[in-house]
Amino acid sequence: MKLFSFSRLKLYEQCPQRFYYKYILEKEEPVTKPLALGKAVHKSLEQLVKGTDFEEAIKQGLIECDFHEEVTPDEIRELVRKAPIQNLEGETELYFRIPLFYDNEDSPELQGYIDLVNGNRIFDYKTNRVAYNVLDNYQIALYAWALSQLKGFNEVQGSLLFLRQRRESSHVFDQTIMNEAVEWARNLVSEINFKLEMLEFAPNKWNELFPYKASSLCDHCPFVVDCYKQNSFQF
Repeated sequence: MKLFSFSRLKLYEQCPQRFYYKYILEKEEPVTKPLALGKAVHKSLEQLVKGTDFEEAIKQGLIECDFHEEVTPDEIRELVRKAPIQNLEGETELYFRIPLFYDNEDSPELQGYIDLVNGNRIFDYKTNRVAYNVLDNYQIALYAWALSQLKGFNEVQGSLLFLRQRRESSHVFDQTIMNEAVEWARNLVSEINFKLEMLEFAPNKWNELFPYKASSLCDHCPFVVDCYKQNSFQF
């Protein structure tokens, strides 16, 4: 596997079996309301930062989420209005794709989109119902590392903007924290690719190579029925 993202690595860490179903078997997941709403709000904010009229930005958000039946214009408006638009400016949706291993010409790569970049500051919008600390996972640390690779910054200030709560969680990421995040990603990538090599020799061992991890996340997993059939004796 060549291309990875934070969300892909985080999913593997949370449950290798869900990762297997989604990224190896390529089973489709339904577009849930939280996912659709998040896409709509991100698109609307991107348009607003670019100077688009408010209502036109909301329309673009609806188009982005493919007019998901559970997402209403009022919900998008409510969350977008909670963003500190007047303080947000810079480059929107900055895409990066960077090799994870410097000594490997065919290195796996890390990719992602940074919602907003302003100098050595990055922002990521969140529509979650529960806020958390920017240091609770490695997402923003990896994005900070990517920006440091692209722009040459030694330090990057990263912020999560939780729109529902009107809360910001920020941290200044130095090279030590960035390297810690990259090492986390490299270790998971190496583990995944090793298992994929083993899978070629023993495809019937997929359930052992990519075991399930029972947690509260199972309640919202689209593959929970498949997982139960494969692992019912362990539940």
